[in-house]
Amino acid sequence: MRRTVPVLVYHSVCTDPAPLMRDWAITPDGFREHLAFLASEGYTTLTVSEYAQRLRAPAWSLPPRTAVITFDDGFADFATAAAPALAEAGMTATLYVSSAYMGETSSWLGPEGEQPMLTWSQIADVAAAGIEIGAHAHHHFALDELDRASAQIEIVRSKNLIEDHLGTPVESFAYPHGYHSRAIKEMVRLAGFTSACGVKHALSGPGDDLFALARIMVPADATTHDLGALISGLSRAPRHERLKTKAWRAVRRARTRRDPRVAAGHV
Repeated sequence: MRRTVPVLVYHSVCTDPAPLMRDWAITPDGFREHLAFLASEGYTTLTVSEYAQRLRAPAWSLPPRTAVITFDDGFADFATAAAPALAEAGMTATLYVSSAYMGETSSWLGPEGEQPMLTWSQIADVAAAGIEIGAHAHHHFALDELDRASAQIEIVRSKNLIEDHLGTPVESFAYPHGYHSRAIKEMVRLAGFTSACGVKHALSGPGDDLFALARIMVPADATTHDLGALISGLSRAPRHERLKTKAWRAVRRARTRRDPRVAAGHV
């Protein structure tokens, strides 16, 4: 049986999320329980860049039980709730931030989804504590629905801004909404990133696409039993894009042409 690696996606860790975030905001106690479960199952956590580096090496270079924890967007509660829980558990994570919103709110979600975002100072603090900071585009646009020039600006600007604020290289990228295409992956590679994450709701492992790593979305109400079922019950991600994924992209692009707000995630 080929080794599998769960790459988990969280968003917010809080007790009073915005209405649109209720499905994806786990409580601080729930998050601590997830970390305790991973520890009890013998998992070693790596950042995405550490994991990608291991994938480039022979399969045996991975710890026997490897998990990767990621956070998307850059909500302020990462600093106050998620980072302390990770530190207490002796675990690490990769935090992907959309650089346009730092110090503001998640305005791309509209009034029903607005929550405070991290400040650049907070991002620097969690980076100093050992959390990897990755780019999640400048705005939270679906990149594969943009024209090439606009998509490239989104990718490159996010990398440059984060590097300017942190003074360190930014190596990993996460596609907003998980949406990407072959052209978008190539833009990310040419921008100087060494790995990128999609979603796919599947397990990763040796042989996974370094510029479309499979991740698992963790719902807000997931118990440790649910988390265990995801880790043990999901299949490995396919190496190539599914036909239905390409079809869904065509549908989304058609909707975007009718209403540009769709690419921005407002509708």
